[in-house]
Amino acid sequence: NAEKYLGVCLESLLIQTFTDFEVIVVDDCSTDNSLAIAESYLERFGRRLKIFSLEENTGSGAVPRNVGLEYASGKYVFFMDSDDLLIDTALETLYNYAEEYQSEAVYMEKFFSCGEEPIPSEVNLSAWCHNKTFVEKPTFETKNFAERIEKFLNSIFCWSPWAKFLGRDFLISNNIKFPPMTIAEDVVQTFEIICLAENFLHVPTPLYIHRENESSMMLQKRSPEQMIKFRTSPLVTGLESLDEFMNGLEFFKQNPLVRLQVLNFFALMQFNNMSEAFKALEPQEAYEIILREFSKVGSSQPALISYLLVMNNLYRNELIK
Repeated sequence: NAEKYLGVCLESLLIQTFTDFEVIVVDDCSTDNSLAIAESYLERFGRRLKIFSLEENTGSGAVPRNVGLEYASGKYVFFMDSDDLLIDTALETLYNYAEEYQSEAVYMEKFFSCGEEPIPSEVNLSAWCHNKTFVEKPTFETKNFAERIEKFLNSIFCWSPWAKFLGRDFLISNNIKFPPMTIAEDVVQTFEIICLAENFLHVPTPLYIHRENESSMMLQKRSPEQMIKFRTSPLVTGLESLDEFMNGLEFFKQNPLVRLQVLNFFALMQFNNMSEAFKALEPQEAYEIILREFSKVGSSQPALISYLLVMNNLYRNELIK
């Protein structure tokens, strides 16, 4: 449902100085004119534009991105949000970085942000993490695995898929996909990339324009019950995905404490976003909501887990007081 912005997004791809690329649009059962707008660009892109429509709405960007990757044929992959834009030299610059440095992952530390008007009148330079020193020239991330994980745990890396220009073979050979989650699927994907990319290249050049869209899924206003429901399923799926991934890496077998820190980091990310919802509800109300949600996702011990979550939140609130 990006009819307000999709045309501007596609226009930013049409004006790229680098033209040897394909555009894959995956429609997640839009109920507005998004699909028709995408189809209106078929002739202008020639055979470079492919459109796929999902049979059922998945409610997030995870599954559509996986479908796009499945049909992609290029050497590199770049994931765009349908309401964002690219600087006209973006793909050429990212491609040249990847080729020159033989990098599986080119990571943009900085980006531009804009407001909700379809054609931005101004953009502002932004960055995910403001309490760090940014690179002034292309710089490889350390190959020290422990240091990479430490940076992840300190939220140094931007989770957003559009912050990374990725080798397609790298993604496919390592089976790096987005877990089927409504939110935080990009956190899991970023973690896997950080762990598996041999040559992870930081670049100083901001090339992407991210729109601060109040109607986006992440920024929508929700009641306390809706917020708990919104966060519970990704909590379960995300922890399972991270745990399964770390099962296959020797580093985490040798460092079980670090493994626990990663799981705790992800869990706290979801809990912290539910904190206000917990405060607005009676413990019994919160328990019943979480119990229903854990039962939906197939937890084997929903009552026990729900009890522990509610009691943990009560305990944390007492400590804060």
